[in-house]
Amino acid sequence: MKNTFRALANENRLRIILILLRGPLNVSEISRVLHLGQSNVSHYLKQLLSAGLVRRSSGGGWVYYSLDRSDTFRSSVIESVASGREEIEDHSFDIEELSRCYSARRDESREFFDRVAPDWKSRSSLIPVPSEYIGNIDEALQLDTGNTVLDAGCGSGELLELLAERGLTVIGVDQSPEMLSEAAKRIAGIPSRNDIHLRLGSAEHLPVGDSSVDAVIAHMVLHHLGEPSLFFSEAARVLSPGGRCVTVELAPHDNLSLKRIHGDLWPGFHMKEVLYWMEEAGFQRELAAEMNDGSFYLLSGVLERTRNWEEQNAGN
Repeated sequence: MKNTFRALANENRLRIILILLRGPLNVSEISRVLHLGQSNVSHYLKQLLSAGLVRRSSGGGWVYYSLDRSDTFRSSVIESVASGREEIEDHSFDIEELSRCYSARRDESREFFDRVAPDWKSRSSLIPVPSEYIGNIDEALQLDTGNTVLDAGCGSGELLELLAERGLTVIGVDQSPEMLSEAAKRIAGIPSRNDIHLRLGSAEHLPVGDSSVDAVIAHMVLHHLGEPSLFFSEAARVLSPGGRCVTVELAPHDNLSLKRIHGDLWPGFHMKEVLYWMEEAGFQRELAAEMNDGSFYLLSGVLERTRNWEEQNAGN
């Protein structure tokens, strides 16, 4: 406990905690966002690690830091820091810089997929095939014929086809024009093509109206996003009350090929971290299942809070 409170007795360490609330960062990114030297940032992180407030994840060429909410005490400390964010003089400036960092990540991901879209099929052999567990996805979505599901980060459209075959209206969203072009080619000859609608946009900024769809799915998408936690607040915005958000995501790994061949920005995520993002966005956990010997998992949540609820309670 002493180490924990000692670590909080420094404004720059508090600033690090506050920017990590939005998601993981590496040392270089923290340095750029806070305009601090990397050696100083490494020193601050060492103290936060010692206090148990931050965890370090590494492997396969990745090294990044995230908040450690593995026990109730430290989770409550982190939330206390979060509640006092406006008392930090440079916080608004830090958030502006953090947004630039996320924007750079999004640009990197989009440029990668635009470049590799024509040969994506040959590259995608390293990731799970949704046709092998579409039954699990059906169970999580719990949709009826005619319901609308949004596939965030639809890529070349493999899941779009499977969902449309089930009598669903499907909106496929992707930030890469070239990947959407591949998806259009894929669905052109299938009987259910008129039930599939493709839109250019990001999983972090979905191009649909508020409360306009019955379910949202992010299949192997979070590890490609600049700000993965933001997806869940967007899902909450576009879902009708009681709608479901389903996520299929890689567990943490050290496979460098996924970074090199697939352009992954992250080496998977701990299930607990993703569940935290879901719950913060207003979803009640409904299903959490490890799959393929724990190499990936499926999560689903039901939207309990509406956007009006979020706006009314934003200052609390």
